Amino acid sequence: MTNLENILITGSSGLVGAPLVKKLLNKSNLIIGVDPVINSENNNKYKHISKPLKNVDDVSYLLKKYKITKIIHAGGISGPMLANEKPNLIIQNNIFFTMYLIEAARILKKINRFIFCSSISAYGELAESNTTEEFRFAPENLYGATKASCDLILKKYFENYELDIMSLRLSTIYGHRRSTSCFINDIINSGIKNNKIILPFKGDFCWPYIYVDDVVSCIEKCLFHEKEHFYDYNISGPDFPSYQNIVNEVSLYIDTSQVKFSSHNSISYRNLFSLEKVKKDIDWEPKYSIAKGIRDYIGNLV
Repeated sequence: MTNLENILITGSSGLVGAPLVKKLLNKSNLIIGVDPVINSENNNKYKHISKPLKNVDDVSYLLKKYKITKIIHAGGISGPMLANEKPNLIIQNNIFFTMYLIEAARILKKINRFIFCSSISAYGELAESNTTEEFRFAPENLYGATKASCDLILKKYFENYELDIMSLRLSTIYGHRRSTSCFINDIINSGIKNNKIILPFKGDFCWPYIYVDDVVSCIEKCLFHEKEHFYDYNISGPDFPSYQNIVNEVSLYIDTSQVKFSSHNSISYRNLFSLEKVKKDIDWEPKYSIAKGIRDYIGNLV
């Protein structure tokens, strides 16, 4: 790649942002990371910004100062389990901050790719499998509502202001850096800490997961994609594991005898949605099966 660019990555210390920084250092001229948590990356091509960006002017100044040409927006409140007692914090971080970024990009007119990390939570319940990006948003929680809101607004920026935006609707992400709760984390930690847990569903309950390395490879592919593309893409792993299957895979490395299942399912269904659009347009597909992802996940813990 001859013309290396300056890339802004929000959430640069998080589950997705931190490995993205490492992955893109050799494919960029400069990476600016924005995250209240310090990223300890020691490289003269990386600069970390921990000071909050409170308005469009703050973001515009940053984009101009560092001559940013690409933005990966992976920051914000990262799941429905966080900050529920402070809904204003979820809205501020997920909606307002996204609007500061895209409005500054519109004003600057020099951003040639804006990647938005949306979420399967924007859809809400996915009772049918193999649904496409046309599936209607019906979020079940405030987090999902903020993702759906940003997704819809950014689509209008894409259509009305000729901004090059790609929204990636990501399934539940798992990986060894994840600090917030998810059921794969809970299963692994129950074995490590020898704690008993009862999962709120039956063993045959299935869930669409994606390993963090697949997320990073997809974002990288989209960031440098040079052909025409659509606005929105569903992104998930290659398989649709039951939780019994997940427990079995974890048990190959960690004792899962303390993991028990409930007699009924107390969370909404989310079937695996279609990945045909991203495969066709972007020539990307996931590589980490649940077996491969869990093996790599646990291998990084030891």
